[in-house]
Amino acid sequence: MHIMDTKALKGIVCGFLVVAILSIACTGAENGNSSVPAAEEVQSKVGVSASSSASSSSWSSGGSSVSSSSYAGTYFPEFQKVRVDPAYKQLELELGDRENFIVTVENKDNKTIELKPKSVITSYTENFINESWIRISPSEGALKPGEKQEFQVEVNIPKDADLGNYAVLLSFTEKVPEGDVAGSYPNFPGTMQMNLNLWVKPSVQILTPYVNDLVEAGKDYTYEIKLKNTGNKDIAISPELTEGGIISTDAGFSAGMSQQVFGDDALRVEDPEKIKAGQTAIVKLELVVPADAKGSYRGSFDLNIDDPGIRECEERVSLNFRILPVPGKPYENTFEAGTDDPITLDIKANQYDYGLYTTGGNQNLKPSFNVSLTDPSGNEVTPTLVNTKYSGSINIVDDTYPQMSYSLPYISSRVTSNMETRYQGNYQGGTTTCVETYTAPGAAGKWTFSIFPKNTESFDYTITIGAAEK
Repeated sequence: MHIMDTKALKGIVCGFLVVAILSIACTGAENGNSSVPAAEEVQSKVGVSASSSASSSSWSSGGSSVSSSSYAGTYFPEFQKVRVDPAYKQLELELGDRENFIVTVENKDNKTIELKPKSVITSYTENFINESWIRISPSEGALKPGEKQEFQVEVNIPKDADLGNYAVLLSFTEKVPEGDVAGSYPNFPGTMQMNLNLWVKPSVQILTPYVNDLVEAGKDYTYEIKLKNTGNKDIAISPELTEGGIISTDAGFSAGMSQQVFGDDALRVEDPEKIKAGQTAIVKLELVVPADAKGSYRGSFDLNIDDPGIRECEERVSLNFRILPVPGKPYENTFEAGTDDPITLDIKANQYDYGLYTTGGNQNLKPSFNVSLTDPSGNEVTPTLVNTKYSGSINIVDDTYPQMSYSLPYISSRVTSNMETRYQGNYQGGTTTCVETYTAPGAAGKWTFSIFPKNTESFDYTITIGAAEK
């Protein structure tokens, strides 16, 4: 086969494809064993295409039938028009498992096509599959124009295979290029893509997936990370802070600049050497916030669990600490009163529940405000606090894994389906709102008001001249 400037072509698609395949592997694995049917027609040309588990074999733009695959006529003039269904297959298997599925091959060309199925190993994969794991029968065939043939694909996983993700192309024609050339095209004619995730059921459940808290400068905090061993053997752990926590600050610094809020040395870990079979262990994380700390700290906490069912990215607990901002002076502004009617000032503070999924978090900070008014004559007026209201939003969680404001690293649905946590069926708070209402005698003219907030990150205010809404 004549191939023109293959390296240049692969350079164009490489960036798209790596992202696409990794996305497919994670998305498909979350949904268990699945397949994606082939597109109804085989394009007459093949080219760059970023595919996912829910996409078809080519791009289209503005309703046009022109494929983005305009390179095939030049680079692969001898490819054959064969439709393979399914075009994509995702398998999630354990060590020693076996899986069978049917692949239908249809001749969309105007000539007879010889079929010789085989595995094509590409470089776009986390792990390289062993071709002996895959058996396709029958081993050959011939299709006249318009004919179809079914092939049985058998996947056998040895018990000593490496865990992780595998990607491979299953080729059914002789005209598919060797190596990673065909792999540059997610839906090269005559092939289907198979992604395989090998896993074992984890024994350890991480009941505290992250620590997220609003902390005060100069204070100490202790957090508990709970780990449950559901297996019948003790499992060793060796928790450590990941190097290089991300430090960020509030306003006052240019984009891309940072200031040391506090480093990893402000955190101390106390942990057991192992989690005993059938028991729950607690890893304690102690935080000593420097007195002059401002801004926030983001990092991760690697539990280093000796459990083959837990991947490296799954054993990390995210850490997110925000320093409670303390303003140096009150907020001041003015308003104009057109009448002598009474003045009503409503101040609302929203408090996010930073303590969700953590123990020892700062869950009892109560917002408060020091409010003063200056009337048009320059006299200071102390408003009267007449009402305080509290409201909140509550989530009712009846899931097998804690619900979070952001997603964890990739976790298989087959893993979480076997988990039972203390959060199941619990009520979980999201945001608490505090509204304080103040009143003062009115007077026409320009007023000045000041609000000094405490224990809150933000607030809203509303000023009403005259009768306030009930």
